[in-house]
Amino acid sequence: MTGSRTGRVSLVMRRKILPLLATLALAGFPPVKGEGVSSEDLLTLDRGAVILAHSGQYDIQFPANALIDGRLRDYWASGRHQLSGEHTDSFIIELDRPYRIRRLVVDNRDNDEMQYPGISAREVRFSASTTSPAGPWSPVTVVMGKPFGRAEKVLQRPVVARWLKVEVLSNHGHKLFTEISELEAYGEPVAERVPDEVSPDGVYETNYGPLLLKVKGDRVEGCYELDKGYVYGTTDGRVFRLNWIEHGGEERGTAVLVLSSTQFLNGLWYEQGNLSGTWFGNKLPGSETIDCDPVTAAAGVGFQVGELAGGME
Repeated sequence: MTGSRTGRVSLVMRRKILPLLATLALAGFPPVKGEGVSSEDLLTLDRGAVILAHSGQYDIQFPANALIDGRLRDYWASGRHQLSGEHTDSFIIELDRPYRIRRLVVDNRDNDEMQYPGISAREVRFSASTTSPAGPWSPVTVVMGKPFGRAEKVLQRPVVARWLKVEVLSNHGHKLFTEISELEAYGEPVAERVPDEVSPDGVYETNYGPLLLKVKGDRVEGCYELDKGYVYGTTDGRVFRLNWIEHGGEERGTAVLVLSSTQFLNGLWYEQGNLSGTWFGNKLPGSETIDCDPVTAAAGVGFQVGELAGGME
């Protein structure tokens, strides 16, 4: 892989990239007994939230996925806005199951507001669906983001959602760009999570070429053709917490990837603890193969025969 994070870049050099695309699916929700409001943010990769589509981002250093990575230091920045007329940025986020959402947060605390006044998101509209990632959408609320601050809104009428549409309607005055550090949601599940909603085994056509994942229990390993890479780690069938190793073992890092109900895999990869890029792609039909196998790939990056690989570093 290439694209390690080397620091913030000037806004005047920003370019707009193509949005991620995904297909549609699923719903249904009986109540779940004995589970209360979660004190943990539901909108994180670790909790199985995944962005299915978005309207644009600055570049791989400021990706849409940073909105749900659970840490403020990485944040989303928009593509260049038009100088005339309104511009709305939008995101489609799938949760790991339906939730009754009671509280929403827009956090702008760690962005470029100090260097570029007015860049923080202001009006952020949330809509919900229990039917599909294409809607129909029910309006939930508008959260008014604060410049270099955290804005929280408790819903007077909690809403059930499996998918959220988030639209950034305005910022605090910057003419070219908008930024958000984190989006958060809190509530309780209203349905059990469907185990292995999509079979995690298989080949994925990703932005770094084909990726093979093989799952046994909570362990996962695989390989990718680019740079003869090897991956291993843990999974619950939806969230993959991986180590990646390539170039004969000279380069390594971690990744968190989430498999959606639409067979779309999306997440982030890190090197030396720093966000280095997005990693995403669609699952291919079961008959697809790849020009690598995990055993050979593991040996190629320094694992000894019989050595167990598993768990995160």
